[in-house]
Amino acid sequence: MNQLVRMSQIGDAEQIAEPSAELRVPFAKSGAFVCKFIIGEPNDAAICCGAPVADGKSWCAFHRRIVFEPTRPGRIR
Repeated sequence: MNQLVRMSQIGDAEQIAEPSAELRVPFAKSGAFVCKFIIGEPNDAAICCGAPVADGKSWCAFHRRIVFEPTRPGRIR
């Protein structure tokens, strides 16, 4: 049986663990240097990941791998 595999799953040298649910905070109360990845539905009561980010990005390493898919070599645009 064929299965759909994301390019990001192929050749992963290191696995990044999902951040703890204890870090989650309401989006409206999230400050600087925390992951802004929305968990669930984006509405007035949105909850974001809240994991610390030290590199000034909007998402932690775990969620960045979900948001961005690496380009494949030889892909025609």
